[in-house]
Amino acid sequence: MKKYNYPKGYSLLQTTLKTSEFLKHPINFITKSMEQFGDTYTATVGTDKLILTQNPDFINHILRENHRNYMRSDITAKRGAQFFGKGLLFSNGTYWLKQRRLIQPAFHRKKIKGLYGNIEKTIADYLLDFPTGEDIDIYPIMHDLSFRVLIKSLFEIDLSKEVMAELNQIFGELSDFLMKDVNMPIRKIFYPFTGEERTHLKKAKRLREIILQIINERKSATGEFSDILDMLIHSKYEDTGESMTEEQLIDEVQILISAGHETTGNTLSWLMYNLAAHPLSQQKLIRTIDDATIDEVMKNDYLRACIHESMRLFTTSWTSERVAIQDDTFDSYSYPKGTVIVPFFFGVHRDHTRWEDALTFKPERFVEDEKLAKSKKYFPFGAGPRMCIGNSFALAEISYFLFSFFKSYTIQNTAAIPELMPLLTLRPNEVILNIKKRN
Repeated sequence: MKKYNYPKGYSLLQTTLKTSEFLKHPINFITKSMEQFGDTYTATVGTDKLILTQNPDFINHILRENHRNYMRSDITAKRGAQFFGKGLLFSNGTYWLKQRRLIQPAFHRKKIKGLYGNIEKTIADYLLDFPTGEDIDIYPIMHDLSFRVLIKSLFEIDLSKEVMAELNQIFGELSDFLMKDVNMPIRKIFYPFTGEERTHLKKAKRLREIILQIINERKSATGEFSDILDMLIHSKYEDTGESMTEEQLIDEVQILISAGHETTGNTLSWLMYNLAAHPLSQQKLIRTIDDATIDEVMKNDYLRACIHESMRLFTTSWTSERVAIQDDTFDSYSYPKGTVIVPFFFGVHRDHTRWEDALTFKPERFVEDEKLAKSKKYFPFGAGPRMCIGNSFALAEISYFLFSFFKSYTIQNTAAIPELMPLLTLRPNEVILNIKKRN
């Protein structure tokens, strides 16, 4: 029997005994384990080995250099597809590659520029009634805004408040259920008695019905549209010249909404918290935009640096996973096919051996070193061929919001410190700020 050289870590018994500690505070647990074993360690789950790493070279090995030997695990891919469809996030192999090649042009920077006007207007309208005062929880506000921007960019039609509310609610409930389902598999034992799984599968069915209705309304509409749905409807496969089927369209739209508004809403929330907690950085940002125009927002170095620094400290995609298709090696490690590798992006970005003043919010680091945002130790959108397809769209939305918001408002922090909630994405439990209208 072939022997493998796994990283040091926890035995089956140790992993079992520490499961409750991990589930209660996964980020704290993984961070402490990295301190104990180094930047990579092994956990034993049943007969399988799980390798967790915050070594950027190892992460680049599986996401970039040797990415063909890795895919999303069935645990997340198949389960996620049950609720959100077989879109880019929950597909593998040749089907994923085919879809990625088809959809990628719709998110090219030149295409996204065509959506800037829509993004700008949606944000400007939202800011007209932005709440001011003390002790305001800005998290649900940022979540709602990012949802509206994405929906308006996906569908260049006016959806009713009722449909918007239902979509938002279902996406949130399904995301929460999926995260608990994947992280706590023992819950499955009780589904036949609680009916929880049946309830959420009905919600997933309802979600598809709503999106199908929107797609059909658009297909029957006359006139020209410049939204993302139009790009997807008119995309053609290179080999056949055919368009996506109705089911494929629904799958991809669901993934774009689910992944897009959740990650951007979280990123905006953490960014507002950081700027409120660092008034000098906020003041510097305001100075850079006060004499600028909206057309210059995407070229504002300090604004972009604030975004990068906040995404470094509070990486919304705090972790990921890949499973080895064939045996592989990295450095002195060797492991068999079927081994799950878990990149711990949150840990990489806060590693004091790789970042000076790693826990300090210092946007200047991204201004002083322009190459830092593209370095191989920075993973705000993942890396490699499966890097987030909507990264340019997200950066444009966040940039336009910061520019427009700080033209009219300022924020102050409060005594409340947000609690990390590492679910499918890294959420804050709340972000309590004081918001004032500028004179």
